[in-house]
Amino acid sequence: MTIHRVRLAAGLLLAVLGLLTALPAAGLALTVNEVAREVRCPTCNTPLDTSSAPVALDMKEYIAERIDQGWTKQRIIDGLVAEFGREVLTTPPKSGFDLVAWIVPALAVAAGLAALPFVARAWSRRRGSGPAPAEIAPEDALRLEEELRRHPT
Repeated sequence: MTIHRVRLAAGLLLAVLGLLTALPAAGLALTVNEVAREVRCPTCNTPLDTSSAPVALDMKEYIAERIDQGWTKQRIIDGLVAEFGREVLTTPPKSGFDLVAWIVPALAVAAGLAALPFVARAWSRRRGSGPAPAEIAPEDALRLEEELRRHPT
C-alpha cells in the first residue's frame, strides 16, 4: 500500500467518524414544540404547543430565544415556572404533595382490579336466584302443543 492510499483511507475514516458524531447531536437539537409540550398556556389552559393566544406566542418566543442562548429544556421550563407559577406545568412534579396526583390514580386502579373478582362473584350469585318462571295456564299449554304440531320445524 502506498502512502497516498494510507492517507486517503485515514481521511475517509476521519470523515466518517466526524459524520457519526455530528448525527446524534443534530437529532438531539431542542425545539420550541418539544419544550412547549411540557407547559400550558396560562390564558386558555391548553398545551402551549397547540395554543395561539397572545401570551402563548410570547412564551414560544421566550423559549426560542433561550434555545438560541443554549439553555437546557429543564432550565427553560424552570424559568417559565418562575414567571407563571407551577400551574403552567402540564403534569405535576413527582415530589412532595404533588406526588399524590401520581399515586392516587394507581391505587384506584389497583383497588378496582382487586375488587373485580368479588363483584363478579356477587353478580353471578344474584343472577341465579332470580324469580321462578311463571306457570303456563293449561289451556295455553294445549294451544301451544297444537301450534307446534301444525308447524313442525
